[in-house]
Amino acid sequence: MTGCSWRGGRYGMGQRAGFVLVCVLWVTALLSLLALGFARRAMLDRRAATYALDHAVAMAAARGAVERGILEVMNRGLKIRFLPPERRGGTHLGEYWARPTDFAGEGFLSQELFGEGDAVYYVIADEERRININTAPEELLRNIPSLNRTVLRRILARRSGQDEEDPENRVTVFRALEELRSFRGVEDEDWFGDDRKPGLSKLLTVWGDGMININTAPREVLMCIPGIQEQDVDAWLSFRAGDDRKLDTEDDRGVMNLDDLTRVAGIQGKSLEAIRRFCKVDSTCFKISGLATRRNGRVRAFCSAVVTLSEDGPVIVDWQEKPIGS
Repeated sequence: MTGCSWRGGRYGMGQRAGFVLVCVLWVTALLSLLALGFARRAMLDRRAATYALDHAVAMAAARGAVERGILEVMNRGLKIRFLPPERRGGTHLGEYWARPTDFAGEGFLSQELFGEGDAVYYVIADEERRININTAPEELLRNIPSLNRTVLRRILARRSGQDEEDPENRVTVFRALEELRSFRGVEDEDWFGDDRKPGLSKLLTVWGDGMININTAPREVLMCIPGIQEQDVDAWLSFRAGDDRKLDTEDDRGVMNLDDLTRVAGIQGKSLEAIRRFCKVDSTCFKISGLATRRNGRVRAFCSAVVTLSEDGPVIVDWQEKPIGS
């Protein structure tokens, strides 16, 4: 009896020890899982904080690029004085503002914040090189090949406050060109264009006073002007291209007066009359776009502003910013 009790006690102690060992192992495993979970959470939080910091730095740089572009537009008049007389004109693409500016190339980027694969730059575009959908005469809109009659009628109805397809909308102006994209009848080929006709996104704008700057307007916009002759457009663009015969380069030229078109490009007659009706030589409305990247381009931020120049200085009429990738 004593031997059996001893063996039973021995076995009971072994069972209790095994149970305790299993419990210890389970607790150890649970603590390990909790530790791994906390470590993973800490790693994710660190990544999120790093991304947030990268995004904040990139966005601040993009904003700074836009502000630099605004200053460039504001100081444009001062820099014109340093141009050779033959390159002086109205607002044209041979001026310094028309060249994209990369801060890395100027040596202004902090090596502590931006790596070799990163960039911060701005681009300035003349909004008055296009046709203003809010103010352009119906005759001019009718001459746009990618604008069909159904969409044209809706645009005119919208401008008069009598849009039957959207009677609740009392807005009579387009605040963004993308509003037109949602109109029934505007197809992808109309918006983006193809080999046969230019897209509406490249021809139209909602900014400016409604007159087209002949010094900056591309060929597809000039060809939309009612009454203008194709050979006169070609002659004018040939003059604008300068000595290198390439448009949008540093030696582009412009005129300070529409009367000079006859002298420099031989434009006269109906073409000159059409240009006088729809065009001008100076611009006061510009769009400045700033882009900044971090982590070799993995984090990017975009910022843009539309600026109108007045006697009191630049007036920001639109501001947008957003991350565009990570």
